[in-house]
Amino acid sequence: MKTYEVIFIFSNSIKEDALQKVIEQIQGEITKQKGIVKESRVLGRRQFARPMKKEDSGQYVRIDFQMEPGNVSALLAKLKLNESIFRLQMVAADEVERNFSRRAPLQEDGIDGIA
Repeated sequence: MKTYEVIFIFSNSIKEDALQKVIEQIQGEITKQKGIVKESRVLGRRQFARPMKKEDSGQYVRIDFQMEPGNVSALLAKLKLNESIFRLQMVAADEVERNFSRRAPLQEDGIDGIA
């Protein structure tokens, strides 16, 4: 099983109780696809860098879960059908950690390599 992180953006106009229901639906869909929800966190309302679809801010939610890679495409297909979700981004958490560990160390003799 791989670990995945998903950031969901919901419309700014969604009510708190409706948001909790949608989060529970998403978690239920993850478990239906034989996944295990590790953590779910509401990150709050945030402004967008630029307006998208006539929205200037949204409600952000992060869900961490484990799932077999073969089931991820079926999960994404189900999530696309949910009209409450404005946007989502999913990444494999294992790959994110590996990419950070591969970065070159900072040069100590000057700023950005300038001596």
